[in-house]
Amino acid sequence: MPQKQYLTPELVQWIIEQAKDPIWQMGVLASIKKHWFGILSISNGGLIHIHGNQDTGWAHIMSRHGYYSNDLYFGDGALGDPSRFQSSGIPIFDWRQIADDVYAQSIIDTKEHPDAALFIKYTGKSERFTRSGNEPKDFVLILYRDSKIVHSIFPKKSLQADTPKSKLRDFKRALDHVTGEKPLNGEFLTIRIPYVNKEIIKRYVIVVQIELNTMHALAHLQVNWPNGQPRYSIHTLLGFDVDLQKSDVDANDIKLTRFINSFTKYCDFGHMEEVMARTEKHLFADA
Repeated sequence: MPQKQYLTPELVQWIIEQAKDPIWQMGVLASIKKHWFGILSISNGGLIHIHGNQDTGWAHIMSRHGYYSNDLYFGDGALGDPSRFQSSGIPIFDWRQIADDVYAQSIIDTKEHPDAALFIKYTGKSERFTRSGNEPKDFVLILYRDSKIVHSIFPKKSLQADTPKSKLRDFKRALDHVTGEKPLNGEFLTIRIPYVNKEIIKRYVIVVQIELNTMHALAHLQVNWPNGQPRYSIHTLLGFDVDLQKSDVDANDIKLTRFINSFTKYCDFGHMEEVMARTEKHLFADA
């Protein structure tokens, strides 16, 4: 497993010194990134937010907990679906305010971060986010030890629970690898939704065929060998209707793109994921 790129003790001290510059007290937002460890902003509560990377800081929060992120996470503590902020939020305002609220409550989580030598973990409530309805929610704030540098901030439970929870532990729905195609004179739209392992090998593919005159869809499952090559298919595991216009498919415009993006992310394929899990257990147990 690749080593995570966290802040070193030297970088932590460098950032603390940079944060003393009075300009940060003026609410400045450093939109231009010179270094991944550079300061993005300092909140009213004095918390330091850095630009970050895939493993820490603002970029990490966006990748792992942003509503629209399709990034895949594998490894210790990473399997499963991370909690998400909501689609209507304004991250640069919401997330900083939430972090300030949690920090102000000073409640240290008894369940330590896996890298407890580097981080201290707080829990608390906040209602200072877009469309909260003044209803406080539970959040987790993780800081670098002996500093106010934010490693991560996220809700304990997703704020907008409309993404179906996966039934799989070892495979992820690879949304950035989804394809959709329609033959020039064909009457079917075919959408292929791959499920990958931590090596990003396509182990299973849900193949959805939509009959464009009736908008009825049939979902089939392609089972691949461990090397990603097709082994066999299980036909018609699921049937349903979709809300789509044939004219949008024929025009191949933004409406079709939105449909594919929304459908492949939010459609509940729990039944087919159970078939994948059983297939993996009985067919590939010794692979």
